[in-house]
Amino acid sequence: MRRLPNTLAFRLTLSYTTAFLVSSLVTLCVLYFSVNSILNTRMDEDLQEDITEYKMLYNTEGMSRVLQELEREVGSDDEGQVFLRLLDAEGEELFASDLSEWNGLKTNTRLFQTVLASKVVHALETLELEEHEFPVRTNYGLLAPGLILHVGESFEEKEEIMDLLLTVFVGMFCVAIPLASGVGWMIARKDVRGIEAVSRAAVDIERGQLDRRVMIKNQGDEVQTLVDTFNAMAERIRSLIIEMREMTDNIAHDLRSPLSRIRAISERALSVTTDNAHVQAAASDTLEECDRLLHLINTTLDVAEAEAGVMQIDKEPVNISKLVEDARDLFEPAAEEKDIEITCTLESDCQIQGNRQMLQRMLANLLDNALKYTPSHGRVSIDLVGQLQGLRVSIADTGIGIRPEDQRRVFDRFFRCDQSRSRNGCGLGLSFARAVVRAHGGDITLESEPARGSTFMIRLPRLSLRP
Repeated sequence: MRRLPNTLAFRLTLSYTTAFLVSSLVTLCVLYFSVNSILNTRMDEDLQEDITEYKMLYNTEGMSRVLQELEREVGSDDEGQVFLRLLDAEGEELFASDLSEWNGLKTNTRLFQTVLASKVVHALETLELEEHEFPVRTNYGLLAPGLILHVGESFEEKEEIMDLLLTVFVGMFCVAIPLASGVGWMIARKDVRGIEAVSRAAVDIERGQLDRRVMIKNQGDEVQTLVDTFNAMAERIRSLIIEMREMTDNIAHDLRSPLSRIRAISERALSVTTDNAHVQAAASDTLEECDRLLHLINTTLDVAEAEAGVMQIDKEPVNISKLVEDARDLFEPAAEEKDIEITCTLESDCQIQGNRQMLQRMLANLLDNALKYTPSHGRVSIDLVGQLQGLRVSIADTGIGIRPEDQRRVFDRFFRCDQSRSRNGCGLGLSFARAVVRAHGGDITLESEPARGSTFMIRLPRLSLRP
């Protein structure tokens, strides 16, 4: 047996069609029974109006006028649809229309006596006559003491109207099924157009078209949110892949240089085996290059662990004021050698909960960069301010600055600006600094202007001292 399609468009079409048909069926049923009830009510009202009119005629013009009107009414109505009977107090017929088509019609003694005793004005009942195809609705009414008018009307016309109405409703329902299916299919196809566009774009991206985006509008808030989120995700994936490629290129570049030097040193040492001093120098240079490689690898691992949130950090109360002061003292000789002034404005005894060694390395990286890219006669300033929401450490220099297009990437691993590629380094210092700050619950930002200097702003949560 052939399976039904399991597509979203088919399921939406089925849902739309089912909902439309069910609601239409309920509406038509309510309408059908409402019309039936209205026709029944109108028939009862007509029968009651007949009694009222004959009663008024009897009161104003007498019995003879009533008989004349009954004769006229009998001649104008279809005797198979309506009958009229005028009964005295004993139930004897004083007047009756042709009752040949109303075989089995009898007087309901209970209703007759109830109306005769003036307990009710009207007494309605529905009769099922054996030789009559349709039910009959009758009414007993008191015209005067001892005078009862019995009128009745067949349900034939009402049933014909209801049958016609039912035929129309069935026809409408049969037409509504293909119509609802077609309209539902068009609506469903329009609704899933955005989802299909996202699916096609995902396939294209999987095939390598990283610039592929979904360009579709006016598809509703939910689909538009999906499209916008997908485009943002695709852009993020593209950026990550590009960064990964650049990082791979940078790693290859940074590893190639020390490895080439190690190889050259080793070849030179092998070619000159008689000079012990030369061999010792070669071994020393080799160790130095190996240390650079190990530092590069270890720092890369530290940054990766910190950014992934898996680095094991043993935290303790740390006096960040003392830590900044020690870092200033450590780099003071290097600053004097380059004729760079270091100024320091510290708020005393600022405590944070952190790892002393990692914080020292973070500050050292930032100060080393500041001194490295600040020319002679420049200035490096360190400020530590305690705030209610935390601590703010700023390290500003009057160095070469960073171009605006490079500022958003300076914290990426292995990223190096063009002006820094000629200097020693591996492009991990700022990445490590940001990883450490974020591992301590803070963040680091940069403000820079080419040829005027850079300012790195560090915000860390302050240690709350409980009494």
